[in-house]
Amino acid sequence: MRKFFNSKPFRLEADESLSITAAVGNLLEQAKKRQKENPGTMYEGTVLQQLVAAKLSIIMPEVEINGASVADDPTGRGGDFNIGDTAIHCTTAPATLLMEKCQRNIKNGLHPIIITVKDRVKTAWDLAADMGFAERLEVWDIQSFLSTNVHEHGHFSQDERKTMLTDLVTSYNKIIDTYETDPSLRIEYSN
Repeated sequence: MRKFFNSKPFRLEADESLSITAAVGNLLEQAKKRQKENPGTMYEGTVLQQLVAAKLSIIMPEVEINGASVADDPTGRGGDFNIGDTAIHCTTAPATLLMEKCQRNIKNGLHPIIITVKDRVKTAWDLAADMGFAERLEVWDIQSFLSTNVHEHGHFSQDERKTMLTDLVTSYNKIIDTYETDPSLRIEYSN
């Protein structure tokens, strides 16, 4: 029974009474719950990274996308996404190793950005402050990162926000189909 429900795609709520931030938060909670039920599988981190990939691919189709399990160092990337002089790191659990990588980014002339879940933003800032480079780093939560984009590119209009969410989910699902091996990572959204 659990295997059946775990094979179902995640669901992005089309409830107009919910903010985009809340809808994305709900989506990440689904991934977190599934991850707890399947120890060793990183659903939440994969959903986070590929949502960022989807957003980036909409505004910058040339951005290089990889599977969420592809390590940065062997591929020569400074982060999950290298765009111009920026290295974007996606994580649900900022830790010292990531901060050390951000410091290497800075030494290599890159501007590091960490995108994480809302309740880990302070952790990332605290680690960077303890290591003495907080003022050279950006830390954003995925919920606000996506909400801001959907609102801006949706021209702050309900109908265009729906279109942007549809585009985001379509792009995300295409990335999952191309770069991930687990089709249950797909998202259902119907506006």
